[in-house]
Order: sequence, then structure tokens, then C-alpha cells
Amino acid sequence: MRDRYDFSDSKPNPYAKRMDRQITIPSDLWCESASRRLRAARSLSDPQLDYIHKALCEGCPVEPWPYGNATSINPLLVTLGVSPGDSPQKGDLDTSPLKLPPAGSPHPHVNYPDPKGYWDKVRHLARVVITPPDGSETDAYALFGNMNLDPKRSGDALSVDINRTFAEWVLRTIKCQLRPRWLVCLGLKGKLDQEPLRQIFESIFELDLEKPDEKYQLLESKYYFMEWEVHAGSDPLTVVLWPNHPSRHPFLDSNLWRGACEQFRVRHAERLGREI
Repeated sequence: MRDRYDFSDSKPNPYAKRMDRQITIPSDLWCESASRRLRAARSLSDPQLDYIHKALCEGCPVEPWPYGNATSINPLLVTLGVSPGDSPQKGDLDTSPLKLPPAGSPHPHVNYPDPKGYWDKVRHLARVVITPPDGSETDAYALFGNMNLDPKRSGDALSVDINRTFAEWVLRTIKCQLRPRWLVCLGLKGKLDQEPLRQIFESIFELDLEKPDEKYQLLESKYYFMEWEVHAGSDPLTVVLWPNHPSRHPFLDSNLWRGACEQFRVRHAERLGREI
């Protein structure tokens, strides 16, 4: 069965200008195909993965990798939030840096069992949208990443004072290194209305937040999806402003969250001309 995301190849290699001639990186790491992304990631040698890690970590403000930013090296879909949030397990005060992004397997932090169900909901989105044909949940999570604009644990997004340097690093890393095909922004509307984050976001992704390419209503609600079609190099990237954060109205109702994920999947399957 043909992969429904397999409609074009990704040609540019973000590491090409900086690679040692003895190391080659497969371009399939960033192609449209979920299955080929996985195969390419799982075929990497230790020297290849080490080289990719060095590029990913260049300029990273937290060593080796910021808390809450759980991603593989080549996610097809990335969710972006303000901060890791304040819903730890009882007694968990650990905000230590995370392990580096893995290749071809889920980042361990993706399975964090938070009481408010944030990770349950974003994992559900990953399963619905990017599970490869005949693939498993594990395969979907291996193609998923969750990044945050600030590494501090905070339960109130409005109180987070975003560090500009960190936010710029996160956004550039998503666009230029992780290279997903969907960037889903969760609960960011208020923050993106403010400077300097608005200017940083618009500049890096080369879009106008006042002029989405698509705006459509979440079924059975007053909330909307907004989308921008941009490019990361020569690769297409859909930037999505999700109707709201998973822990806020209307998504306190898990049925509405599942409905939103399904609505998003159907819409994009139709747009890409693939069988659902």
C-alpha cells in the first residue's frame, strides 16, 4: 500500500555544507513519506547520528537537550507550546535536561503520564495523523515531536516570560533541523499577539499572522483552525494555529479533542489527494 504522505521527495540536505566527506546523510530523513522517514532514521550509523546530534544542539541554550522538548530527530509532525506546563506526577520536581532526540524511536518523555492528560492528547493527535500504513503507535510516536518556547515548568501560560534567545533557537531548530511537514501551535494565540515573539515567528516562518491561508471552524464549537502554507527550504510546511490548548476549553472534553484530531486528519487527507 502506498504511503499517503509519499507524494514528493525532499532534496536539500541541511547538513550538506557542513558534512565530512566520509559521512553522508540520507535525504529520506525529511521526505513526505512516513515509512521512508522511519526506515532512513533506523538505518543511521553511530557516526551519522552523532553528526546530526551536533547540528541539532548547535546554539542550544540547555545541555544536552531542554526539558519538555521531546522529539525524534526527524518528526513528521511537531506540536509547539509555551512551556512544559505544571501537571507533573505527584512528587515529581525534576526538570532536568532530557536525553538527545532518538532516531527511529519515540523520545522517552513522550510517554510522560501527566495527570492532566496533555501527553495523552498529543499522542492521540500523532496516532491519528502520522501513523504509517500498517504501522504501529510506536512508529507514530517515532515521527512525532513536542517543543516549547520556554523550558520552565509553569501552569499558567500567561505568566511565562518567554526568553527571546531560547524561542529563536526552538523555532529555527524546528524549521531548519527537525523539518516536519506540520507544525501545530497549541494555545499560542495570545503569545503570538505580543512582541517580540510575533516578529520572531513571522520572520522565521515568513508568514503574516493576520492573514492565514485557511481558516475553518472546529465542528460543534465557536473555535477555529488557522493554517499557513510556508516552506522550510524547498520543503512544504503547514503551520497550524490549533483552536486552543489541550488543557483548555473546549478540549477539557476529550471527545472534542478526538473530534478535532479526526477533522484535521480528514481535511489534510483530502487536500493531499490521498486515501483515508
